[in-house]
Amino acid sequence: MVLNTLHYRILNIYQVYKKWIIANPQLAGDVESILRCLSYFTAGRFDNSAPSSELVYSIPNLIVLLNDRILLSNTFHSSQLPKLQSKIKVWLTVIEYTEALLEVSAQRIYGESGKWLTILLIQVFKAFLRLLLVYKFKERITQNPPISPLNREKLKDNQSAPIVAEGFALKRTGTIVRSVNNAPPVQMRNWAPLSPVESREVDIQPMTKKTLILAETLYILKPLLHLGCVSICGRKQWKPWFLSFLLDIASLRIYNQEGRFAAFTKEEKMEIYRRQLGLLLYLLRSPFYEHCSRVKIYSMLNVISSIVPFARILADPLTKYLPHWQNTYFYMWSC
Repeated sequence: MVLNTLHYRILNIYQVYKKWIIANPQLAGDVESILRCLSYFTAGRFDNSAPSSELVYSIPNLIVLLNDRILLSNTFHSSQLPKLQSKIKVWLTVIEYTEALLEVSAQRIYGESGKWLTILLIQVFKAFLRLLLVYKFKERITQNPPISPLNREKLKDNQSAPIVAEGFALKRTGTIVRSVNNAPPVQMRNWAPLSPVESREVDIQPMTKKTLILAETLYILKPLLHLGCVSICGRKQWKPWFLSFLLDIASLRIYNQEGRFAAFTKEEKMEIYRRQLGLLLYLLRSPFYEHCSRVKIYSMLNVISSIVPFARILADPLTKYLPHWQNTYFYMWSC
């Protein structure tokens, strides 16, 4: 009886909150921005309390995710994705926002062994879900995070236009019109009309499909292969670093070669570009950081803060928090 009453009260509170978010999306966005800004300044500020810092960082992201789902469900009463696929993306996004919190909390409670066991379980779970997206739902490139923050201005403009993979639906007739931006090369075009459920891969050659699957599989399995190499060689040895770097290079090289035959969507291109920029993070990963880049990074920050006016405002916090960030966020090759 008590549980039923508690469940009813929570449900009522959620319905009130849901109505407020739908009625005040702009104000909700302002509150989210404030919370996010506050979270960026908490890293390293809680003495001996890494879980507190990670909790302050995770909560705003989870709130944004919840509010976006509320606004989407109000705009599109039926999901544009299969139910299981949508759930997988939600789970992966939640893990993306909370995995650092789970890791540091496990370390605080169970020690170093508990931390690495938690890391292993998280990476196995993420790899399993991402492989489902690739092999069952035919996603060529999995996004990170799988559910990006919603563009609420565009949501207002597109409320009456259903989203399809390679085109858009006309408002009056419902006819599916192929998008010019995502059109494949001329020699590979299929001039048949699109349908709302048509896969975005219909114009991709079989060999290209296989190579794209190989590229994404390498990227997805990279954290697990890295963990296996770390367990054998040690965390600050060069072999795990080189293994991860080579897997990233191999995956990106395949995407670069197959880009001539596979018409990547805007989101896929952005994800490939994000992964290319991610190669810069190898400068902050051990053992490269300790042996090569640490001294140069600190020297560069000191020079910038002494030469550029007001640069010290940014350079000093970076110098202070960099050891914390390197120790907390750059020991994993997560995807």
